Amino acid sequence: MSIRGALTNRDAVQMVRTGACELGVVATDTPLRDTEVHVHPLVRQAFVLLAPRDGPFRPGAPVPVRELSGRRLIVGHEGSGMRRFADRLLAEGLDARIAVESEHRVSILPLVLGGAGLAVVTDAWRGLAEQAGVLVLELDPTDHLHVALISRKGPLTAAARAFVEHATAPV
Repeated sequence: MSIRGALTNRDAVQMVRTGACELGVVATDTPLRDTEVHVHPLVRQAFVLLAPRDGPFRPGAPVPVRELSGRRLIVGHEGSGMRRFADRLLAEGLDARIAVESEHRVSILPLVLGGAGLAVVTDAWRGLAEQAGVLVLELDPTDHLHVALISRKGPLTAAARAFVEHATAPV
């Protein structure tokens, strides 16, 4: 077994479609509809704000997006869901600036804790962020990512079939 990274959803679909990988995980702004691979929807994740505990926002209170004006943002690489969300906010007139762009998601929590800026990530980060001492706040309004498992159209190995069955089983 091997695990490979793809920088974009299109890259992930291409890797699965061509057989470079049997399975992939994608996160898209709208539910993925692709005829080149099988799409197995998994979860819909809301975007939340990560801020230092001693930062400008109170714990538990939703943060209106307009209150991000004048703030420094930490964003993912071009093509990532969190980057697309931040870019949409900026295109809609939010007066914030991108302070850090990172391809390495493991750097986001230390950057927030170190005061480099605020990060908009999906709610899937909540547990890890709270354990690290980062404040996780709801955004108003927010948006969502649709996470799906993708598999090739051809036959899958027994391990891949078992993984798909387990990942898509009702909880």
